[in-house]
Amino acid sequence: MAMRLIDGVRSVFFNIMFFGFTILYLGLIVAPSSFINKKLFHVLLHGYCVGSLQIGRWVMGIKYEYRGTENLPATGALIIVCTHQSNMDSLLVYPRRNDVTALVKKELMSVPFVGTVLKAMNCIPIDRKSAKAHKGMDAVTDKVIAAQAPLLIFPQATRVLIGDTKRLKPGAFYMQETSDLTVIPIATNTGLFWRKGFFHRSGTAVYEIGEPIAKGLDKKAFMDKVHHHVVDRSHALIRDAGYGDELPSREAVRKAARAK
Repeated sequence: MAMRLIDGVRSVFFNIMFFGFTILYLGLIVAPSSFINKKLFHVLLHGYCVGSLQIGRWVMGIKYEYRGTENLPATGALIIVCTHQSNMDSLLVYPRRNDVTALVKKELMSVPFVGTVLKAMNCIPIDRKSAKAHKGMDAVTDKVIAAQAPLLIFPQATRVLIGDTKRLKPGAFYMQETSDLTVIPIATNTGLFWRKGFFHRSGTAVYEIGEPIAKGLDKKAFMDKVHHHVVDRSHALIRDAGYGDELPSREAVRKAARAK
C-alpha cells in the first residue's frame, strides 16, 4: 500500500515533468530545428529521447536494460517489429539507431509539433482502419531501402495494456516478402512501469532485441514467429519481473482468439 502511494505521488511529478519537457523542448526547440539543419535536428531529438528516459529514471525510479544489442545492425535498411506497451518503446530504440523511421497513425501527422517531428524523421502515415493498408507496403519498402534506414513497426498498431491479445497486423510480412530486408523482433515489459495512462511505477524495463526472423516463411509461419518473439517473449519478461498475475489466464486468451 505504501509503495503504491509513493508511486502515485511520483506519477504526478513525472507526468508534469515529462509533458512539460515534451511541450517546451520537443515543441519549441526540436521541431523548429528540423527547418534549419537535419543533423542538428537529430542531435536535439536524441537529447529529447535520452532526457525523457532520464526523467523516468530520476522521478519514477525506472531503470533500463538492453539485451541482445548485438542483433541490431548499426547501419543499413531493416525492419524492427516491437511490442507497443508504452511511450517508452519509441524512446528506447532511437538512441540505438538515430536514423530510425516508423509507420505511424495518420492522425499523428496533424498533431502540432509532433507531426513536424515525425515528418522530419521521414515517418510514413498509414490508415489503420483501411482494409487495403497492406497494398501500399511496396511503396513503403522502396522508401526504406532508398533511405537505408530502419523502419519501426508496432504490429499491434497501437499501445496495448499488459496481456492484451490484439491480433497482430501483417505489414512487416508483406514488406519482407517482396524484399531482402532483415526483420528484427523486440520484446519489452515497459508497460509494467511506464504505463498507458496516468499512473506508473518503479522497476527495471527490459528491451530485448531478438535474432533476425528467418526469411522465406509463409504468412502464417512468419506471423507465428513474430508473435513468439514479440508477444510471448514480452509476457515472459513480465513474468520474470514478478508480475505474471497481470497477464490473462490461458482460458481468457483462448476465448479472445476464438472471438477474432
